[in-house]
Amino acid sequence: MFSKMKIGHFAKYNNISVQTLRYYEQIDLLHPVSIDEASNYRYYHINQSAAVDNIQFLKQFNFSLEEIKHIMNETEGLAELSQTVEKKKEELLEQRKILDQQLEDIDSFQAGALIFQEKQNQTEIEVAHFPARPILTYSIDKNIYEMTDEEYEFYLRAFKNHVSQQKIPIGRFNRVGTIMPRKQFLAEEFVSKELFIFTPNSFKHTECLKSGLYATFYCHSFKEELPALSQFKDALQEQNYQIVGDYVCEVVYEKNKTDAMNRTMFIRMQIPVKKRTENMWR
Repeated sequence: MFSKMKIGHFAKYNNISVQTLRYYEQIDLLHPVSIDEASNYRYYHINQSAAVDNIQFLKQFNFSLEEIKHIMNETEGLAELSQTVEKKKEELLEQRKILDQQLEDIDSFQAGALIFQEKQNQTEIEVAHFPARPILTYSIDKNIYEMTDEEYEFYLRAFKNHVSQQKIPIGRFNRVGTIMPRKQFLAEEFVSKELFIFTPNSFKHTECLKSGLYATFYCHSFKEELPALSQFKDALQEQNYQIVGDYVCEVVYEKNKTDAMNRTMFIRMQIPVKKRTENMWR
């Protein structure tokens, strides 16, 4: 077996194209060991496969070919080389962070779609244990239940800009919710002036919805939600549950047509509860 071979054979052995080898020669990255003056054939040595392996290894980390040439031919010490590699490592870590956040957002969307599929015809209250859920809140100056659809959209635009300023992935904006203080819910003074979104696990949050038992109910719009609030409260009383925290309205699923003028949403009404031990409704 000949150690020195034509460019086509060397390309085949290294699973690389002839065009790529010619380009490497053109940019002064990898040269043939000899060129036949008469035929202009390029010849490579099998031992140059080590260089090809190095190039392919470094390419997977998205180093440019110019960076690869510098890395492979650096002879003045490891300090500059180490800086180059460390910079690339930081870039990859940032890319991983972004991918992790995107996977969280996809999981959130899938979870919302599954809730819609399973609960869209749900008519009974359910009680389930929820983990602590980190949130970012945003106060507004008008009761959401007194807004027009247009007013709601303008407030959402302001909140969305605020979310962007906090460096939170905009994918988190697909499940906006509202919070109503427990006292107002119990008094049936249905006023909510606080929007929220769930934040990524990596976000340094200061607020969260506490873990515990939550009573849940579902509806398909804010217009449905308002009359359902009284029914929700009465049903909890009938089932001997005591409300122990603020009411939360969470939009769990949205899929709006491109020509739609109104949002199509599925809402999970929820409030922390515990079994009542007295006959008094508190």
